[in-house]
Amino acid sequence: MRVRRAAWFCILLLLIGTASAVPLLPAEFRGSVTIDESSAPAGTVITARIDGRDCGSLTLETAGVYGGDATFDKRLLVCGRDDDAKKMITFFVDGMRAAETAVYDPGTSSRLDLAVTSGVGFTADVTAGPAPLTVRFTDESTGDPKSWSWMFGDGGTSAEQNPVHTYGVPGTYTVNLTVDNSATLSRPGYITVTAPKGDVTGDGKVDISDVSKVAYMVVGKEPADLAADFNQNGKVDIGDAAKIAYYFVGKIEVL
Repeated sequence: MRVRRAAWFCILLLLIGTASAVPLLPAEFRGSVTIDESSAPAGTVITARIDGRDCGSLTLETAGVYGGDATFDKRLLVCGRDDDAKKMITFFVDGMRAAETAVYDPGTSSRLDLAVTSGVGFTADVTAGPAPLTVRFTDESTGDPKSWSWMFGDGGTSAEQNPVHTYGVPGTYTVNLTVDNSATLSRPGYITVTAPKGDVTGDGKVDISDVSKVAYMVVGKEPADLAADFNQNGKVDIGDAAKIAYYFVGKIEVL
């Protein structure tokens, strides 16, 4: 009889121990995420922490959005310990702490828009103009950074704090600045370079082909385009061809 009671007691303890080991349900989060007021790019990693311990992470598949409202959307799951309920969750975006926090409430699904400030900043003295366009960039990052890595969008780079860069080809360029090999600010389409005046062929430069095309306009072999009226007399004539030729060989500075 005593053996039976002991066996039942052991089974009861086992059941109680098993029940106490059942983990808490995760808390789900979804929403928007921005870095320096711009949508965080795809590949950005969001990490959730409780008491400084990582308890969930998610990599952005779509810029500016983590999780989703649809049933099967992949959300940020925060999995806490038994004693974590009602504790504060802090969120990090690529290692930068977000301003927003949340309480760990197991089994809930919430929308939480996250925003972080990288501390990286820069300006340019000019953001648009004809090629060749020389731009002077000024670093305005906070926190006294010690290193800079610029990507100008046309293949050009610089490690200077305040570089000067010349864009030679028309186009729209995204500029990236990374400081101290960590925080990055990206400004899509920040620089717009247009074709230089006199580039009537549209190849991004003024050369002998432009002189020839204006000459063909004069003799009627090409349709006249008043954009080639560099003399501003209301028509395309030999004077315009001569003026672009002088510009090409460097005898005049502007058209």
